[in-house]
This record gives sequence, structure tokens and C-alpha cells, in this order.
Amino acid sequence: MAPTKQASEEKIYIKYIAYLQIIGIILVVFGHSFHEYPDGYNGFSLPIYKMMVNFRMPLFLFVSGFLMVYTTFMNQKKPLISSSKFTINKVKRLLIPFFTLLLVTFFPRSQFSFMADDEVTFTAETFIKSLIFDDKLVIPFFWFLQASFLLLIFCFAYIYLARKHNIKAWQYNIILFIIFAILPFMGLKDVHLLSIGKICNLGLFFVLGCIYAHYDTYINKCIPWHKLSTFIICGLLWVAFFFLSEYQYIFYLTASLFGIGMCLSLAQWLVDNNYTFLDHLTGSNYIIFLLSWYFNILTQQVLHHFISLPWQVHTFLSLVSGIYVPYLAFKLMQKHADKRIVKVCAFCLGQNLKKRPNK
Repeated sequence: MAPTKQASEEKIYIKYIAYLQIIGIILVVFGHSFHEYPDGYNGFSLPIYKMMVNFRMPLFLFVSGFLMVYTTFMNQKKPLISSSKFTINKVKRLLIPFFTLLLVTFFPRSQFSFMADDEVTFTAETFIKSLIFDDKLVIPFFWFLQASFLLLIFCFAYIYLARKHNIKAWQYNIILFIIFAILPFMGLKDVHLLSIGKICNLGLFFVLGCIYAHYDTYINKCIPWHKLSTFIICGLLWVAFFFLSEYQYIFYLTASLFGIGMCLSLAQWLVDNNYTFLDHLTGSNYIIFLLSWYFNILTQQVLHHFISLPWQVHTFLSLVSGIYVPYLAFKLMQKHADKRIVKVCAFCLGQNLKKRPNK
């Protein structure tokens, strides 16, 4: 199967990777929609939740690593941009939305702490801690922005220098793999400063995405991802290793890899069979990630204080609004992309409003 690709000045569009992003963000929003499940743990005890957590963020990191390599290094003797420009781009894309939404959210979050699971005090100390510690974040899952930024800068610089010194791809990929394969065993997983613990525990998936980008053509020829049988096999192995994951980390890691493989197979199967029902969400996955938390909160914790509804209703409302309200905002921004206020909003949210291909 030949993945759909289209080159542009800024991005290289690969349809099955776009589908992986969409599948990933649906899983993220769905996982954040169980707050009202009546177990006292926000649905964390549900097997379906635990199983999603096993691979949804590893999937995001895998895709981030893939895109970092594919859009800057592949088929190029030199990277498409300099390290300084790359860093500036990632500041705009990741850190500016991080700081913007933190500033917008901090005050109302502190004033309505009585509706939340934990209290946020309106003090300078709390604000500073929310900038640098992932367990103090006002929007908890924004640790991904911190971790992604550091991984992107480190891995880009590493590959940039390796290529500059004529080190072969297989050599620097092996070194990078060894570094991040060792990190989970260094006792740093509970370090909350700048999401370092998350990087140590999950950074290997980012590296695997980088490696896959180098060898995707060869791997795609060897593994028939687009076949339904591959999806089923990956799914069965994912389930099997997931239920073994409580015994050893290596089983957890293996389960995550098969979960990613299952999603990769599904995405390529959709492309191969020309199923386009996900196309309308193309390009909006990042703004959904940034804004879905607000609608998760409104439809669950806030609504719960005014109306008594079954937890299934809260979950449905959270899932639908968490995906489609940010999506509609994205489409509205695209429609009025030339207006100054939209340009400001797009900048603050790290959005590229250029339309992307669906073919």
C-alpha cells in the first residue's frame, strides 16, 4: 500500500498519520469523559479506561517523533530549517498556547475550585508552580506540551549534529533508542519538574516514531498494516500483554507497542479502503487537544452541580462537545483567517489555518 503523501512548503501530509492523530485525540477526549462514573475514582478503575491509557499518549508521542523526522530530515541532505528556527517554531506551536491558556484559566480555576477535585489557590507561588511542575498544572494533561517541546528540541538537535558529523542514520538511531530505553529504569519517573518523569517513562515512543519515519517505506512493505488481519492480531496481542503488564514494565511497554500497531493498522486500513468519515476532523486535532478540557469540565463537574443526570449522559456530552466545539471553532477560524482578531487567536493557540488536503 502506498500512503497518500503531498509535499508543501511547511508540511508533508501523510493521510494515515493524519488519521492516527484523529484516532489519538478521540481516545484522549473519551478518556477524559468518565469523571462522573460512580466509583469515586473518576472512572480510573474501569478496564476500558486503563486499556486506553496504556497506549493513547504513547501514540501521540510516536506520531510527534515521526512528524519531527519526516518533515525536517527525510529526503534531505540538510534539515529543511535551522535548529534556531525549529526551536522558534516549537515555541510558537507548543509553549505560547501553554502559557496563553494557563493565564486565561488560572483565575477562574482558582475561583471555582469548589467544583473541582483539587483546590487551586490564587497566589503567585501556585501560578509559578503551575508553569513548571506537571502535578501542579491547572490543565492536567498539558504535561504533553512540556514533554513534547523538550523531546522535540533534544532529538532535533541530536539528529542535526549527528548528520552534520556524517554519522549514519542506523548508528544515531541505535544510540537514541538505547538512551530512552534505559531512562525508565533510572528512577526518575516521579520527577514532576518540566514533565521530566513523563519524558523518561514515555520518551521511547517518541524515539520509535523517529525511527519509523526513517524506515517507514521498508517497514510498510514488510508488514501489511492495511489488512484487517493485522489489526486483529495487534489487537489480540495488545489485550494479552495488557493483562500481563501489572507484573513487569516490559509487558506494559509491549502492550503499548501493540496498541500503537493496532491504531497504525486501522489508519492504513481506512486509507486503503477509502473510508473518509474521519476526513472532516483533519487538521483540527491540536485545537481539540487544547480546548477539550474546558468542555469536559463544563459537561461533567460544573453541570453535575446544577443537574442530576446519569453518568452515561455526562460522558456522552463530554465526548461530543470536547471534540466538536473546538472543531467548529477551528473551522470558524479557517473561514475568517484574514481577520486580525482571528490571526491573534490562531497565534495564541499555535494554529496553522492553511487548509490541508483530504486526498
